Amino acid sequence: MRLFLVQFGSLFSEHIRVAEELRKRHEILYWTRQEVIPLDKGAFPGTIFHEYRDALKGIAPPAVDTSTFEPWSAEAISAFAGTESELMTMMDKWYPAWPSLKRKDFYYEQLRYWGGVLEQFAPDYIVFLEVPHDMYGFILYRVARSRGIRTLMFENVLRYDRLLMYREYEKGNETLAEASARGFRDKAVTPDDLSPEVRAHYLELSGKKEPEAPGYMKAFKSEHTGWNKLRRRTKALIPFLKDGSIFERAVLRLFKLFRRGVQDEYRSVLREPDLTRPFVYVPLSYQPERTTSPQGGIFVNQLVMIRMLSAALPKGWELYIKEHPAQHVAHGRDYNAYRWRGVYEDIARIPNVRLVPTTTNTFELAQHAKAVATVTGTAAWEAILRGTPALVFGYTWFMHAPGIFRVSGTGACRSAFKEIERGFCPDAQHVLNYLKVLNDVSVPGFIDGHGYRIASDETRANWHALYDAIERALGKE
Repeated sequence: MRLFLVQFGSLFSEHIRVAEELRKRHEILYWTRQEVIPLDKGAFPGTIFHEYRDALKGIAPPAVDTSTFEPWSAEAISAFAGTESELMTMMDKWYPAWPSLKRKDFYYEQLRYWGGVLEQFAPDYIVFLEVPHDMYGFILYRVARSRGIRTLMFENVLRYDRLLMYREYEKGNETLAEASARGFRDKAVTPDDLSPEVRAHYLELSGKKEPEAPGYMKAFKSEHTGWNKLRRRTKALIPFLKDGSIFERAVLRLFKLFRRGVQDEYRSVLREPDLTRPFVYVPLSYQPERTTSPQGGIFVNQLVMIRMLSAALPKGWELYIKEHPAQHVAHGRDYNAYRWRGVYEDIARIPNVRLVPTTTNTFELAQHAKAVATVTGTAAWEAILRGTPALVFGYTWFMHAPGIFRVSGTGACRSAFKEIERGFCPDAQHVLNYLKVLNDVSVPGFIDGHGYRIASDETRANWHALYDAIERALGKE
């Protein structure tokens, strides 16, 4: 088959091994990657390599002649209105200062480029290492799907050391979707039927063991506090020392310390939770991140979710909103495109909403809540493992699990709350049966640094599991 690879081999040599095996049976036409670790490009004759940051900036590789790529018509662009809306949000991360027309111009040029590339090279499959969430990858994915070009992608699940494969992230894993349609009632799985790492995950989050903060949050806090934070900040100062702007920036930073920041605004509207009242727990997602863009769809604006939930709440219920603990750690006092000036005040004005301190224990909130609601956050997965129903607005690996209400509007929220009022709660056996299917269809592996760090030596060496999963999917066609 004729393949495109996206982001393979950027950070880990194991993923280069996967590409080397794929090359033996398929033609790798085009490959985007970060040039972080060495790669012998001579081992891939005929492959066009596109450096990741060039792709982000819309810079074509020298080997691609773009002179024949024509601009899209107004009708063709209009057919991609949803993609354009998603991309405008993604660009907040990379180009926050760009005005809307400049963003649109960049987007139209990206449509022209990737549409031309797909027409010129005609791949059979595009294999993404993960759900496409960078600007260029997302456009490539949407244009490819519209033209009938098949896609594969992976998401890290559970502890982040297993991978689940999708053809389309909006539909999720096909096997899990089919099992969900039948229901997870036909087996009596026990924890002993799970692989050791999956069983350990289940025992911890189902309450059989004392829960801990997720490993990725521990790694995040370590990276953004103490000496690691000082090291990162010191490294970031080097360009300003070189261009002489360090003193000007220091003065501006000093003035900012005396101005009201996003953390001050959050603290000004906080109220302590009352666990004796009926409430729905709504943990906000960290942003910017793949989990809300694109996997949240329109709910990348989490206020849309909150307003729908508020409008659908049964009488006497409240929403307890808690900011993601990493949000302020990563972004400090500064307002930004994801937490703009006045955002928490806007949330606090929504009826039946209470913003609670980030230090409030998430497991305790979920345990006392009538339900947990989130875009794609794993708090919903943790909730159903402990018997609390959950509402999910986006596309995530556990969206087909029993006990999850998939919602996208006020009416669906209202229907879910009615069932919960009537006593609905997740069936522990059905959830365990789901976990067994997930165990069997996922493969050991990793995408990011956290997954690599916690993976066993056996998992790190088992790059062939990822390769075999890809080959099985390609062989089904």
